[in-house]
Amino acid sequence: MISVILYGRNDSYGYNLHKRAALSLNCIAALLDGPDDEILFVDYNTPDDFPSFPEAIADTLTARARQLLRVLRVRPAQHRRFAGLSHLVALEPVARNVALRRANPANRWVLSTNTDMIFVPHAATSLTAIVAGLPDGYFHLPRMELPESLWESLDRGDAAGTIARVGDWGRRFHLNEIVTLPLPSIPFDGPGDFQLMLREDLVRIHGFDERMLLGWHVDANIARRVSLLCGPSGDLVDALFGYHCDHTRQVTPAHRPDSVENDMERFVHAVAEPGLPGQAETWGLAGEAVEEIRLDGSAVSYVEALAGAIGPAMTAPTTVALAMERFDRIGYDAPRVLPFLLDTLSSYPRTTRLGWFAGRRDLLALFAKAWRALGFAHPVRVAAGADWLGPALPEGAEWAGAAEIGAEADVFVFDFGLPPGCDSSADGPAGLAPELRAVAAGLRAMVRAERLRMAAPDRAPRRFIAVNAIHNRFDQLMREHVGAARSPLATRIRQGMLLPLSPQAPPLRELDLLARLAIGEAGRREPGGIRPLPGRRGHVFYGPYLDLPPGRWRFELQFEPDRGLPHPGPVKLVAQSRAGVLAGRVVLLSGLVAHRIVLDITVPDDGSDDGPEDWPGAPPLLLEFVLSSIGWLRGRFTVARLRMMDGEPG
Repeated sequence: MISVILYGRNDSYGYNLHKRAALSLNCIAALLDGPDDEILFVDYNTPDDFPSFPEAIADTLTARARQLLRVLRVRPAQHRRFAGLSHLVALEPVARNVALRRANPANRWVLSTNTDMIFVPHAATSLTAIVAGLPDGYFHLPRMELPESLWESLDRGDAAGTIARVGDWGRRFHLNEIVTLPLPSIPFDGPGDFQLMLREDLVRIHGFDERMLLGWHVDANIARRVSLLCGPSGDLVDALFGYHCDHTRQVTPAHRPDSVENDMERFVHAVAEPGLPGQAETWGLAGEAVEEIRLDGSAVSYVEALAGAIGPAMTAPTTVALAMERFDRIGYDAPRVLPFLLDTLSSYPRTTRLGWFAGRRDLLALFAKAWRALGFAHPVRVAAGADWLGPALPEGAEWAGAAEIGAEADVFVFDFGLPPGCDSSADGPAGLAPELRAVAAGLRAMVRAERLRMAAPDRAPRRFIAVNAIHNRFDQLMREHVGAARSPLATRIRQGMLLPLSPQAPPLRELDLLARLAIGEAGRREPGGIRPLPGRRGHVFYGPYLDLPPGRWRFELQFEPDRGLPHPGPVKLVAQSRAGVLAGRVVLLSGLVAHRIVLDITVPDDGSDDGPEDWPGAPPLLLEFVLSSIGWLRGRFTVARLRMMDGEPG
């Protein structure tokens, strides 16, 4: 009988959005009892790595609401054609048309409303029964306002109790005021909160006007156009009231006093024809696949996919030490990493193409199994050359060239887990393992491919995910190129988008490294510097594993000795990379002017900047500085600076 159309996205649009939306959805569902009744929620332009809005609040929805809900997900890639035409991130006419085009054709009526409305029939009856005997036409309903403190006190899971209580409050607290308008097509204020129209009429006039992308008056436009077809609006005041959960305590973009809006004269008063021939063949993303998500338990969930892939439960907790001596020596348990890796991707479109640069086969096998269980259509594409994975890849994975991955993948995964048996063990030193050098080289190749790709207009950034790039040299490699979130070590995940690189930005010339250096067993960080520990031999600092462009560089340290103490003793400063020591010197700080140490180094051109087709190519240099002391220093290092020297690259 009725297709209810709603739209929104998974964001924080207005105070307490999740509660008023759950109240509304549950109450609407409680009023629908026809066999074909449905609630279509268009989740519009939610970021790909977020669940849709109804999925995010599913635990607060009643079983009836979950049963009736059809979630139609319009992805950011589908919105991109409109992005330059509007400041808004959710476009009402497009969203409503997506639902209208895909609504059940067996339903005579379409109710266009919003997720902040609670409808209260005057008698104990359903909305389905109310509309069953209506004649052809279209109908509005006055909107009563419900203060935030009232609707916040309601139990969102008790739909029947909410409907009864709101109806009582309307009378008892004098909320039932009808605001009328002097327009035959719009008899009440806030028309978009209840517009009941014949489905065939809406299809006949080509849906909502998709030129109205600036906000406001979409409801007035559809009312005007339907009235040209059917005559003046009817109303259902004698059958029910609609209560709007007020949310103006927090000013949203649409309610700002200076908000932009569609032209009322052009799109309402001057409209003379009901149809829109300009969008007759395209409205509602015609001919395009739109994901449909059901909340009734019919689809495989993230939890089920994990359970099917991981296997037996762990018998005891694992322990890992986040300590200096464990730097570059932390591995991972593949079943423990899988939940965090799969979580990053579980909400992505099922057509996503994933590129994988492999360290370990066991994680790849577990992930590929869960990936298939979640319904992803394409196999995991593994960069060729990873011979340590064996001659045949796990089911659900296939070999691909790095250039092909760079051109076609939507997401990249870089697994910096050392394969079992390499070097000493899976928990052994990772820095020089050829398998991980190849993964690091793949990361750099994909960075170059992404920079070339993003130079073209209208390109969406792709996600870079690193496994086990925490508390090791690959952490800094990710930070150099990717705006990665600072995830806890327990997740083993670093992920984000490529850091922007403006063509107008000057080339990298100077870096302040003091805050980026890791503290060794013979050092301590304090405000304003790094202090060597008296009487302690070993590394004062080390790092930060820089991925530098080729050229001649100068590293400068400044030391501030403690007053009144003996002259500071000797220190050893070394610049090194995977290839070995690039430069080093032993100096006696007491013999230097201003206690300043300078170390000149040359970063060679590894010839790997020509594009991803050169992968595996030369792995990144990953330059680090190591300062060692024999425990005689009294003072602190206050400056650690690296700058490129003038002249040609060395």
